[in-house]
Amino acid sequence: MKILVTGATGFIGSHVAVCLAKAGHQVLATGRDPKKVPGLGQVPGITLAKLDLADRAGWEAQLKGIDALVHVALGWGDDGPQMLANDTAASVALFEAALKAGVGQAITTSSTAANGEMTALNSEDRAPRPIDLYGATKAATEMYARAYARKGLKMRIIRPGYIFGEPVVAGARSQPDQRFAQLCAAVKRGQAVRLVKHDGTQFLHAADIAQVYLAALGHPGFFSIHYALSKDWRSWEDVARLAMAEAGQQAAIELEDRGYGAEPYLFDVQAIQSDFGLSFGNLERLKGHLRWELSRA
Repeated sequence: MKILVTGATGFIGSHVAVCLAKAGHQVLATGRDPKKVPGLGQVPGITLAKLDLADRAGWEAQLKGIDALVHVALGWGDDGPQMLANDTAASVALFEAALKAGVGQAITTSSTAANGEMTALNSEDRAPRPIDLYGATKAATEMYARAYARKGLKMRIIRPGYIFGEPVVAGARSQPDQRFAQLCAAVKRGQAVRLVKHDGTQFLHAADIAQVYLAALGHPGFFSIHYALSKDWRSWEDVARLAMAEAGQQAAIELEDRGYGAEPYLFDVQAIQSDFGLSFGNLERLKGHLRWELSRA
């Protein structure tokens, strides 16, 4: 299959591009500056190309002959109008270009933020209730994706949570969030680790979420939404203690109480198991990533 991946020079996108290529697909890995990660172009099956969400010239020509669009790129904005223009409107224009170019299916990257207000267990069939601009733009894009599925472009929506991991090739990125690095640096120096009490999530490694994108390519039907998280919820305090065990060094943990309850809110990940046969733990992945972060601290 010929697949165009947007945001391929970013953290999640680079893992997705490499995973698809290793599975035997021909991948056109695009970004604003494709030369930023030259290691991607050295992976068999990957070709680098420029595609900027802010510049729509040439999109339809690039999408000609493409079987599937995998949209990972994010267009950010500092306020509502900018976020709407840079992410939602740009994504919708990309869907339109894909439809006109004859692309058969698209996978678009949303977020757990589209869910917004949390309940004890959050499933994909719950109506989005976003509480910030990022969640709002992702929820809006999901609505357009559903409409494009009715127009004939098969749409699969992936909702990641907290994704972590090492660079997939030389020069690629790890997760942009710095909490792993800061935590490991404190542990290695024997300094206090400052965290929020009962703060945590269903951490998922980037190599694992890439498997969700790969599996979604073969999903039947014209529209679907899947959460992509681990089945295991862990607190940042748990992560800090894992880091200490990997470092062989103890450090004090200082917990700020922001009123978070001891019982975590969860995202239901049964759909990726029932539809794709995928279920992810995160303990060994976290240990491996912490060893990598500690080696850099």
